[in-house]
Amino acid sequence: KSHSRLQVCDNNITKEVKMTTMTDDSSSNEPTISNSQLEVWKLEQEIVASMVQVDEDPPIDTSIVSDNPLFNVIRDDYKDVYSFSSNPEFYGGVDVSFPENEEDKAVAVYVIIDKRSMSCVYRDHKYFHLSIPYVSTFLAFREINPLQELVHRQVSEYPDVTPKAILVDGNGILHPRNAGIACFLGTRTNIPTIGIGKTLLYEGGWTRERLAAAIDDFLHDLHFTLKQNPETIPQQLMHVRGTIVKRTSPDPTQGETSPKAASKPSTKEPMDDRKTLVSALFSCCNGLAIPLKGTDKRFPILGCALLGHGGQYNTKKDEPRNTSGGTAKPIFVSVGHRVSLTRAIQITASLCQYRIPEPVRIADLYGRELMRSSADKSNNNVEEKVDPMIVEGDRKMASVVS
Repeated sequence: KSHSRLQVCDNNITKEVKMTTMTDDSSSNEPTISNSQLEVWKLEQEIVASMVQVDEDPPIDTSIVSDNPLFNVIRDDYKDVYSFSSNPEFYGGVDVSFPENEEDKAVAVYVIIDKRSMSCVYRDHKYFHLSIPYVSTFLAFREINPLQELVHRQVSEYPDVTPKAILVDGNGILHPRNAGIACFLGTRTNIPTIGIGKTLLYEGGWTRERLAAAIDDFLHDLHFTLKQNPETIPQQLMHVRGTIVKRTSPDPTQGETSPKAASKPSTKEPMDDRKTLVSALFSCCNGLAIPLKGTDKRFPILGCALLGHGGQYNTKKDEPRNTSGGTAKPIFVSVGHRVSLTRAIQITASLCQYRIPEPVRIADLYGRELMRSSADKSNNNVEEKVDPMIVEGDRKMASVVS
């Protein structure tokens, strides 16, 4: 084995990352992180987790569903008690796009949208070399520095568009050590952050099968409740059209309980197709959230699986849907820093036109565009210095959008 050392900037502290490269002919020549370095990173994650602030949930208007034991409803328009900036409709999104060849540069992207129009009002990006390989559950150490630089530059140069919260392509406390990249960005910038996971991180006993069982059970129970109260609850839900949240989190250690998955006979009615059930609820709510129970005493609820949201456009054709229906494929919402889970759910659901909330989706599309553009340039000759833009649609503006 041969060893090399990389310099990684963590705030104002420069640390050496020890990497090991396999030189055996039968092994890969790609660098890997040493076990000792992973232990150092785990310690840093524990420190970040200790700094995370999970705000208390604001009161929920229970009069919407009386005292229904199955679910609560989060209003889309309940009083905003998290005023962070003078522009309460601004929300940020960050994402990192990667080149096909890891020797080329990746690009970190930061955008801010105005919720009122769902349009981008600010965007910035930074190219950087991938000096650290991908290691599962240690994503933050690969991506956090350029993202942090972008946010600090915006706060310094364009403070008037500082968002109320930043949605991060990655997890928050839904993480083995409760320190996903959303936690890193939030604790370093002191801006509220929300983790948006596109796939389930197997934590707290959760597996794909157990999640599917929990979703199917909740949908079945919810439809049964609506059928039992056809004159009251559906009308109440349509009037508010908030996010339906299961009151209690299923216990993932108890195995699959879905009528689809259970081997023992079920007393429940046969399940319809999940997509059909979600579509039937689209007129009543802007999303369905199932809390994900964890094992940590400080963070007993790790986040939630959110589905039934978006659905306003056809993803492939970018056209309005002819038939109503939110997405049946969940995303995973978790607290990053300085926000409650209730607030994180409300923000995320209200920002979804597709499956992925607009700030993250727009950041992803912009990053892909930059990657295509840089790939067209010979020898990947891309300038490092990029000026941030205040934008309205695709036009550069001379002043901050009011």
